[in-house]
Amino acid sequence: MPWSSDPLAWFDELRENRPAGWDARTRSWYVTRYEDVSGLLVDARLGARRVEYCPPGLTERQRDTYWLLMGFVDRWPVFSDPPRHTALRQLLRRLFAPEATRRVTDAVAATVGARCRGVPPDRLFTEAVRPGLAQALAALLDEEPEDLPQLTEWSSKILAVGSIESYRPEIGEAARQALEEFSRFVEDRCDAGKGHLARALRPALQAGEIDLLDATATYAQLVTGALEPSASATAVLLRELTSGPLARKEFTADPGAAITEALRLATPFHLAPRRALTDIPLHGEVVEEGSRVVLVLAAANRDPRSFPDPLSFRPGRPARPHLAFGRGRHACLGAGATRHAMAAVVVQLLEAGALDGLPPLRPVWETDFGARFARDVRPASA
Repeated sequence: MPWSSDPLAWFDELRENRPAGWDARTRSWYVTRYEDVSGLLVDARLGARRVEYCPPGLTERQRDTYWLLMGFVDRWPVFSDPPRHTALRQLLRRLFAPEATRRVTDAVAATVGARCRGVPPDRLFTEAVRPGLAQALAALLDEEPEDLPQLTEWSSKILAVGSIESYRPEIGEAARQALEEFSRFVEDRCDAGKGHLARALRPALQAGEIDLLDATATYAQLVTGALEPSASATAVLLRELTSGPLARKEFTADPGAAITEALRLATPFHLAPRRALTDIPLHGEVVEEGSRVVLVLAAANRDPRSFPDPLSFRPGRPARPHLAFGRGRHACLGAGATRHAMAAVVVQLLEAGALDGLPPLRPVWETDFGARFARDVRPASA
């Protein structure tokens, strides 16, 4: 099965037939079973992502753009190793203090509560839910709400580059332009010390401990890593909450368990690329030192060995941590804020009666090899 036709199906096929599979096209190992992925996420034999593969057939300009963008993504905190990774996490930790969570939930409650009443089912996600989550991000970063669409657009263009497996030069060129504009914005914000994130990064930037691309990479990771996972997992919750009364009872009884299950099913970012620091035996194969190793979070979160009937929404499953936010030192710092934002969205919708009498809703997914995002939620019959 070609991975380009249906990446999730390809990941599932690998998991069942080649749990440690080498792909010659991308010169990468793909690891897909839950126990393996969970263990390797915290295994010291793997280091952060390093790109050594370049798609064939690119012009010199296209190759330069490709290496610029791949090098930029390598600077994201989630793809960094200590000591740099440790230092970046320390800079960011203050963003996720309890007062930040309160800002996030207050922003969601105010926006969704004001927008959700009387909105048609086919516009509930785009006109109430997604704007509420965007306001939460603005509150978290202390950015002006009117600036957020531009930040989101830049991040989306960069994120559209996708994984190296599906790189397209024309998308890369748009991403390069977005990166240049995004970097100028971050430079201005850090110079002026405006916003929680800019103020957190400014001392390290002035001291030369990080550079402008590091600061821009941190902005980009937080913008994409906060908005898209929360929106996609909330879309899964909307699907379940409009499918019948049981899901509402389950959410009311244990919101945390319902949110956990929605995040597992959504797993918006499919992959955690790493590099083997030594030879690693795995399922009768030997992953050689220096190899690119792709830990497939999406396949691990759909592994029936760990999650029986894995595509079903079952908040009462025995405790088994999902891997949508990674694990260990590279786990997403904003996971808690994301969960609080999702809970606030659903609570507002339920309290306003915005889900009462709605037809079953279904997410409209945009999927590529490296990610799957909910772009809308519409009635299933539409």
